[in-house]
Amino acid sequence: MGIKFDILAKDGQARAGVLQTDHGEVHTPTMTVNFTLALLRSGLSPNQLQALGVEMILVNTLHTMMESRQQAPDIHQQLGWSGPIFADSGGFQMVSLAKKMRVEKDGIKFTWDEQEYKITSAEVVGWQKKMGVDIIMPLDRVWHLRVKNPLAYFLSVLTTEKWFNESTGISPNIFYILQGGLSKWARILSLKFANQHLAAGIAGVAIGGLAFGEARPKMYRMIEFCTQRLPENKPRHLLGVGQPVDLLESIERGIDTFDCVSYTREARHGRLLTKHGYLRLKRSEYTNDTSMIEEGCDCPTCKAGISRAELRAGMKSLDPDIRQRTLINLMLHNIRFTLHLMEYAREAIQAGKFQEFKQEFLISFRAQ
Repeated sequence: MGIKFDILAKDGQARAGVLQTDHGEVHTPTMTVNFTLALLRSGLSPNQLQALGVEMILVNTLHTMMESRQQAPDIHQQLGWSGPIFADSGGFQMVSLAKKMRVEKDGIKFTWDEQEYKITSAEVVGWQKKMGVDIIMPLDRVWHLRVKNPLAYFLSVLTTEKWFNESTGISPNIFYILQGGLSKWARILSLKFANQHLAAGIAGVAIGGLAFGEARPKMYRMIEFCTQRLPENKPRHLLGVGQPVDLLESIERGIDTFDCVSYTREARHGRLLTKHGYLRLKRSEYTNDTSMIEEGCDCPTCKAGISRAELRAGMKSLDPDIRQRTLINLMLHNIRFTLHLMEYAREAIQAGKFQEFKQEFLISFRAQ
């Protein structure tokens, strides 16, 4: 079947829809869970994610290639996940692993476990096809926003377009990735390329090259600049954004899906999401706190009545099993909180009350 996207309701630019894939439906707007092999080894199971309401997970193509080396796995079977799977491209690692990587005309060279490897754009897309992912992301050229040379952002756009075209046998399940940083002129060029490919029948578009520490208003303006110039009937993904305030501001500007590691990573460091902002569990004030993380929360951790004091002690435990169970409980809470936020956003859009919902939430959350 491939990808089919239906918009069920709109409120301003905010959209509520359904993304249909070969492995099931995804209700949008929504957040994926970055379900890496490392997260699988942490003990967090696919069944736990499904019970939380997770409809789609994301896998990192570069890491999966390095873990498997010789042959692409059947990723649904390997992870024990029957629902839709989204793959990122590995392009972000050009920034996060910059000291180990070198960009070449047809791909990237990098050092992994003290050995040098090279992957091309065609190999990235081919690997994702063999894995059987539902949404394919091609290799894109990412520049950090600290780079001041405006020509760098045009180069990121041109390289991303070149690599896209070199990904032989392009699948209709592929998304095009917009690049260009905060340069409107570079984004206009990237949008021109994207719209040509979207018109030719590819599945959707992702906005990359943001969330690198720029001021939030600048990020929001660029998101809106892009979404206003994209077709209505294609899904729009925002790469690497996951803070609650950013999710709602981006939904307001027409984004449908998101991915980010922040809410699981922050959970592992004891930073928990509540409707009144972050609860920092490592603070001594929670040593004897018998209350749950958040009253009324329907996550498994809160429903089980596990207290803040117990969770704080579990994080500090020298027993690896107790610590592992505690970290899973913390991640389950943050994942459920984020999914609940997306559920409320969908309901608000369908009721024509998204602005009211957003303002009420942000006042309560005390945006960080």
